[in-house]
Amino acid sequence: MINVLSLGAGVQSSTLVYMMKRGDLPKADHAIFADTGWEPKAVYQQLDYLRGLLDEMKITFHQVSVGNIRDDALSGKRFATMPLFTRNAADEVGMVRRQCTNEYKIQPLLKKQRELAGLAPRQRSKEVLVATILGISYDESQRMRDPSRTWLKNEYPLVDRKMTRADCVTYQKTHGFRASPRSACIGCPYKSDLEWRRLKDETPDEFADAVAFDEALRHPLTRLAKLSGDAYLHRSARPLAEADLRTEQERGIMNLFDDECFGMCGT
Repeated sequence: MINVLSLGAGVQSSTLVYMMKRGDLPKADHAIFADTGWEPKAVYQQLDYLRGLLDEMKITFHQVSVGNIRDDALSGKRFATMPLFTRNAADEVGMVRRQCTNEYKIQPLLKKQRELAGLAPRQRSKEVLVATILGISYDESQRMRDPSRTWLKNEYPLVDRKMTRADCVTYQKTHGFRASPRSACIGCPYKSDLEWRRLKDETPDEFADAVAFDEALRHPLTRLAKLSGDAYLHRSARPLAEADLRTEQERGIMNLFDDECFGMCGT
């Protein structure tokens, strides 16, 4: 059986690489990074760092992609795969069904795993040929799923060890490894106001890219005409450039909780 690490280069999957490096976790045979083509620069930098560790451990690295999610959305090549917010003529706000994780992450991973297992397209096997090692932490255990193919099985080492995302951050610091960024597309609509603000303050070029994409969604030449209204990245269904990104405290609203959302792709 082949052991394959699903590598997102975020906090959790980076921690799995670090645990393998220290001998706290058995090494995988392969690591696969599914590239959406629109990851933040920090993610690609982290990926380069991880590739060095994988090379040292002789774990074969694969980078797969079905295209650039940003370009595909504007060209209509892969219509409405992102969970965009919409506003129609009646001023009603809606949300497009999310397909991007499946199309840009899960399916490319499955295709490469099938290739590594030696299976032809649509060929089946009752024998488990590949174990997928997934970076889902204990606090995200509701995301655990059984695989849809009989030749696959999923493994969740962080859940087995009851390690939360915070535990992963602590592990990285304790053992002197590089801190990991959150793995999510630059223009992911699931970003909280805090995350949009961080993007604007810390990487203004990437925020400008997201703003340009947001505006292009409603441009006459690139508008997603099949939607029932105009599309937006920000949850307010207003232009990102005009979004109020102040904290609730700055707006005079008391909040006892951290506003950050770790999303579904940040492994």
